[in-house]
Amino acid sequence: MRKELGIEIKSRVGKKIKYVLLCLSVIPIFLLSLRAVYAVSIFDSLKQEMRASGWLSDGNDSLMQVKEELTYEASYLLFNIGAVRFQVLSKTVYDSLPAYRLRAYIDSYSGIPFVNLHAVYETYADARTFMCLFTSSSQKQGDSWLYTEYRFDFKKMLVTWEQLKDGKIIDTLTFPVDHPYTDGVSFFYYLREYCRNVGHEKTSFSIPIFVDTVRSSVDLTINEDREKCEVTAFGFPVDSYRMSGHINFKGFFGVTGDFTGWMSSDSSEIPLKGDVEVILGSVVVKLKEVKRDNWVPRKSESQ
Repeated sequence: MRKELGIEIKSRVGKKIKYVLLCLSVIPIFLLSLRAVYAVSIFDSLKQEMRASGWLSDGNDSLMQVKEELTYEASYLLFNIGAVRFQVLSKTVYDSLPAYRLRAYIDSYSGIPFVNLHAVYETYADARTFMCLFTSSSQKQGDSWLYTEYRFDFKKMLVTWEQLKDGKIIDTLTFPVDHPYTDGVSFFYYLREYCRNVGHEKTSFSIPIFVDTVRSSVDLTINEDREKCEVTAFGFPVDSYRMSGHINFKGFFGVTGDFTGWMSSDSSEIPLKGDVEVILGSVVVKLKEVKRDNWVPRKSESQ
C-alpha cells in the first residue's frame, strides 16, 4: 500500500515538474512574440502619424515630386554613348526615418567601343538631409549580374558592404564612417535641395559622397552666372544658373576632375546640362526627357 502511494506521489510530482518546465519554455516565446507585436505596433503607429501629417501621401512638392523621372543623354566628341535616368519612386519610412526611395538606370548604347555598361541603383535617402541610408546596385558583367549593397548605421558610424554574384555572396566588409555621406543617386537630389535652400546666391561648398567603398567629395560653386542653356528636352533655350566644381574620385565613363553644370532657375532646380572632364576630352550630359507634373522651365531672354 505504501509502495503504491509512493509511486502515485512521484507520478504527481513528475507531472507538476513537466508542467512547470512547459510554462518556463512558453514564457520566453510569449515575451518575444509580445515584443515583435509591440515593434510592429510602433512602426504602424509611426506610419499612421506620417500619413496624417501628409508625408506618405503622393502630394507634389516644389522640388521632390513622387514619380518624377529625368532622363539624360551622354555624348563624347560626336557620339551619343549612353543614358542616365533618375526616378523618385516613393515617400517611405526607412529605419524609423522619413525617406525617399530613389532609383537610377545607367546604360551605354550598343555599338560603342570599349564601353558596355548596364547598371541599376536604388537608394533610400534621409528626407531631411538627403544623406544615404541604404543603397544597392545591380551591374551586368558579361552573362552575370553583380549585386552590391551598402547599409549605413550612423548611430554606430559603420557601413556594411556586401557583394553577390548571381545570388551568391562573394565578399562582405564592415568599416567605420566619420560622418554621413551621399551616394551617387542621393547626391543628385542633395545638390538640388541645397541650391533651393540658398536661393540664387553664389555659394561654395563640398558634398561628401561614398563611391565603391571610397569616401570622397565633390567641391562646387553654384549660381556663378545666369545664362541660357540648350537641352534636347525643350525646343527653346532654358533660363539657368551656371555652376562649376571638381570631382575628387573616378566615376562612370572615367568621369573625374573639373566640371561645369547648369541648373534651371526655378524652384524645381532641375539639372539641365553637365560638361565633365574624362581621360581624353570631356563628356557632355544633357537633359533629354522630363516626366514631372506641371513643370515647364523658364525660357531664357538672353541673346
